[in-house]
Amino acid sequence: MRADDSGGSDQGPTLSDDVGDALAKLEPMIQAKNWDAAIALVDGLIAKADPLSYDAAVLYRTKAQVLTQKGDFTEVREPLEKSVAINDQKHYFTKHEEADLLYFLSQLYYQLADSYKSDHEAELAAYQKAIAYIDRWFEVTPKPSEDNAFYYAQLLYAAAVARDPSHPDMQMVKKAQVQIEKTMRMSLHTKDTYYMFLLATLQQEQDYARGAKVLELLLSHNANNKSYWQDLSMFYMALAQDPKLKDEDRIRIYNIRAINTVERAQAAGYMKTPRDNYTLFTLYYNIGEYGLAADLLHKGLQAGTIDPDLQNWLFLTACYQQINQQFEAIDVLKEAAEKFPTDGELDFRIAQIYQGIDDNVNGYKFGHSAIEKGGLAKPEQTYLFMAYVCYELSKWDEAKAAIDKAIDLSGGKADHQMQGLKGAIVEAIKERDAKKAADQAEKDAATQ
Repeated sequence: MRADDSGGSDQGPTLSDDVGDALAKLEPMIQAKNWDAAIALVDGLIAKADPLSYDAAVLYRTKAQVLTQKGDFTEVREPLEKSVAINDQKHYFTKHEEADLLYFLSQLYYQLADSYKSDHEAELAAYQKAIAYIDRWFEVTPKPSEDNAFYYAQLLYAAAVARDPSHPDMQMVKKAQVQIEKTMRMSLHTKDTYYMFLLATLQQEQDYARGAKVLELLLSHNANNKSYWQDLSMFYMALAQDPKLKDEDRIRIYNIRAINTVERAQAAGYMKTPRDNYTLFTLYYNIGEYGLAADLLHKGLQAGTIDPDLQNWLFLTACYQQINQQFEAIDVLKEAAEKFPTDGELDFRIAQIYQGIDDNVNGYKFGHSAIEKGGLAKPEQTYLFMAYVCYELSKWDEAKAAIDKAIDLSGGKADHQMQGLKGAIVEAIKERDAKKAADQAEKDAATQ
């Protein structure tokens, strides 16, 4: 923190005898923690001193030191800045003395900025002051330490985010990134803290590719950090979902890397929550591995390691249908129906699959069960389905009742599909009744 004093004269300015003698009385007051008396003594001397004298510069600095020991940091800034202002004009202090004042002022304003959260303008102004003083500090300090460099990076990043947490100042973020990279080059053994800070800047830039490389490096050093695994999987998924990326091979690669990350994390004992398990399922689904995805989801639902809600059971059904395993889909829906016995939607889905494989008998059975249970997402669709199935099974009266119900549930407005089906049902009933009448007439004639 202290600067090299080379280039200064051997004989610097000295305090006047009056001030020197008076300050000799200060130490006992400080030892006794009699802060008010100490400050009153210094204030009295300041009042008598020439405003631009060495005495004034030292007295303001001394007052700041007393206030610091008292712990009154809100009052430290003013005398400290006055001491610096005098030195800016007269250059009384050595380089390392000036550096000490500048660094302390930067830290004070950084601390003040954090306390100004309710006053955005004051917060931003404090950050600018903190940055301005540390910039001056670098000018008089030829060999800053690693800690100094990291402090500067932290300050720049905090100021960038303070502008607007949702939309940080990206130029300032980039400046913080450059500074943390300088800090890392100064370090013989780079701390994980530095990598995490670099990662924060990359995340703000949405540079997930480089961020993933940093996380892979961190995990190679420490595989027992839960947040590293979570962040890495998130970065790979973000890369795969980038709307600007049109290369299907790259998208698949990023999804596979996300899968590998989750599975590596689970092997290490992390990312085993129901949400993580569901994420793994969706990743397999996204790369078209529907069979593996379905097996993962089914096992998870059975074991309770994936939330066994209705939508997940329906999603599992869709997976099996995606790979044309209709009977597996039916079995899953029947399994789900045992867990949700009052939900007719599951029976309706079963009925639709049976009808799709030309098994209208079971389609009718489960469609009828769906209506009895209720809880249907779109009941008019279920009745329309039943009208079709009943028509195919020549259950025309039931078909007529079902299509009338479907139209009624649609607000009495039959669409083209409904009109066509109803017309066919009505014609079938007429033909049946006409045939019955003809058969009866023939029978009656035979008995006469």
